Amino acid sequence: MMTELEQMMKCDMCYDRTSEGKRPMCATVCPSQALAFVPREQIERSRREKPTNVFFFGKQKVTTKVFMMIPPSDHAVSVDVVDYMWEEKP
Repeated sequence: MMTELEQMMKCDMCYDRTSEGKRPMCATVCPSQALAFVPREQIERSRREKPTNVFFFGKQKVTTKVFMMIPPSDHAVSVDVVDYMWEEKP
């Protein structure tokens, strides 16, 4: 966050690094290797899950440049705010 502007900065995939053929810093330092910056084909060969960049927010379909691993039987990621809501218990 840029506190002096009170403005949140979003990830730019380390454009300065990736434009020079380097990996984004988060993928470089991730100790569990949960983040990867490799060609899609390499991931498809090495994992049983499959990468997707198709997300549904309600009925809206969004295709991104960022891929997420999903089970082989799924086709997309469905995100609904209701899935993340809980009821207060009396």
